[in-house]
Amino acid sequence: MMLNADCNDANVINVFEPAILHVKSGDRVTFIPTEEGHNAASKRGMIPEGGEPWNGAVDEELNITLTVPGIYGYLCLPHYEVGMVGLIVVGNDLSNLAAAKKARHPGDARKAFRSLLRQLETK
Repeated sequence: MMLNADCNDANVINVFEPAILHVKSGDRVTFIPTEEGHNAASKRGMIPEGGEPWNGAVDEELNITLTVPGIYGYLCLPHYEVGMVGLIVVGNDLSNLAAAKKARHPGDARKAFRSLLRQLETK
């Protein structure tokens, strides 16, 4: 879901819920704009080699099927700089973690991605 505020913390605005999603290869992921002004787009440099990038339209539901194992970073273009980002892990494969950590981000997105990637490392 794409939300204007975190369900668990009203001080956190513009979020994907859940922020980290674990799926199997071949699973379909649906991004649902439950509130206006959001989209979902993959982050260049944060998808595994051979993975397909995506860029959904603002305020429209987006369905993607992920077949290449690895970490996929994604963002909401209108709210990227304020940290509206997320991760999808396909097949519990963290082989592109080092590459994902090297991607550059503006503003609060840097801190948000760093926190999410650190969560993957500690699991």
